[in-house]
Order: sequence, then C-alpha cells, then structure tokens
Amino acid sequence: MLGQTEDFAGFPPARPAGGHKGTFGHLGIMAGSMGYHGAAVLAACGAARAQPGLVTLMTPEEVFVPVASQLAGVMVRPLVPGEMTVRSITGMLIGPGLAADDLPGDLKETAGEMWLQSSVPIVVDASALDWLPPGTFRDKAIRVITPHPGEAARLLGSTVDEVQADRVEALRALSAKFGDCWVVLKGQHTLIGRIEGQILVNPTGNPGLGQGGSGDLLAGYLAGLLAQPLLLEDVVHTIRYAVWQHGAAADELAAQAPNWVVEDLAKRIGAVQA
Repeated sequence: MLGQTEDFAGFPPARPAGGHKGTFGHLGIMAGSMGYHGAAVLAACGAARAQPGLVTLMTPEEVFVPVASQLAGVMVRPLVPGEMTVRSITGMLIGPGLAADDLPGDLKETAGEMWLQSSVPIVVDASALDWLPPGTFRDKAIRVITPHPGEAARLLGSTVDEVQADRVEALRALSAKFGDCWVVLKGQHTLIGRIEGQILVNPTGNPGLGQGGSGDLLAGYLAGLLAQPLLLEDVVHTIRYAVWQHGAAADELAAQAPNWVVEDLAKRIGAVQA
C-alpha cells in the first residue's frame, strides 16, 4: 500500500490548550560514543523536533561534554553502568552512535532486558540492533526497529543483494525474528510493516538521504512521536507519518539546493505540511 501525502492532513492533531510537559511524554535516549557523538546529537535534535514534553539523552562519559555542549532543550546525563534508567519515561530510543568498543559493560544486557520487559514504546536503531534478543516481548508493547539493508542482512544472516531482491520477505522475517515488532526497512521507498498485514510503502525521500546522520534523525523523530501518549491511538499511522515527514523534508531541501546537509534536515524535519 503506497502512502499518500493527504493521508497526513491534520496530523499530528492540535495539542490540548491545557497541556503541559507531562501531557506530551518523556523520551529517553541511549546514544553516542567516542567517534560517534554526532549521532547522539542528531538523534536528540530529531526527537526535539517531534516535541515530546521532555527528552533525556544518556551518553558515555567520554563524549558527555561535546554532546551536552550542543544541546539546550535536551537534558543530558552520563551513561554509566548501573544507572541506565530514566524515571517517568514514556518512550525509549536505543542505538544511534553506540558503536565504540568500550561501551559500559552492562549496556547490551540492559538494552535487551528493556526490549523484552518494558511497557513503554521502544525504537532500536544502528548498532543496538545486534543486541536484541530474538523471541517475544511484553504483550501489547510497542517495538520498532529501523534497519537499513546492510543491517537487515546482518540480522538475517543473508546478504544485501538477497534483502534487496525481496524486501517484503526480509521485513516479515525480521518482524518474525523479533517478536512481531514493527519494522521500518529503510531504502528507496522505505517499507513499514510486521509479520502479517499490509506492507506500507513510503513515497517520499531522495538519494540525498544517503548521508551519515540521516537515520539518526529519523530514529529520534520517530521515537519522539511514539513517546507521546496522545499519538498512540493509531501506532502505524504515527510510524508512517515519521517516515513520510523525514523524506518529505529531504525532498523540500533538494528542491532548494542540491548540496543540503544533514544539519539542514535537522532544522526542517517536522515542518512539512501535508
């Protein structure tokens, strides 16, 4: 099923006049490491553009200063063993930039436990995809993974060519491996779906999205939306909107200048009108 721009008219809905920070949710993010601190910054910027009430980013101590110095509205904490939880969160993003070899020792185990047991929506991206335990997670919990074709191939023990030859089958296999989670299989016309049901095809986006940091922004923006209780009435619509908005922002930028960069996308995502 091909998504259409008009599908998102009036979304997200107007916020209640009496709303406050607590009304709009609290997203926790685990991201960044030495050499990859920009991924944490971009994920946090993407999340902020989705406008949850609060965003708390946890990042390893060695990159805390460069990460925190680039963020104002986002709370930043050192990611240290034994202190990897955020009180009052309503959503979680795990993965962008968690690629260094010297990550906190229990991070992978903690991420896996959260995936299986937490009641809040969780989005997993990038290196953290390799930490996910196969099998079922908590009943009715919202779980989303956002692999590109290379990551999908690695998770399935196949090749990129095999994934690209049958992207629908790859998506369904990934969902089956990880407990019927939602899968956002990135690429030209990103696919969204699960083990069964419709496969949704995103119509927006262009080759300019093939640059470092683009996926971090998408993961942050998507998680920022899913952390908002008011946007969970139709989860698939919210996921579709995030993917559509990411691509539509890139299309607007491409129409203005051929050499746009990911920092431009961070300023534009969320602002495209359906």
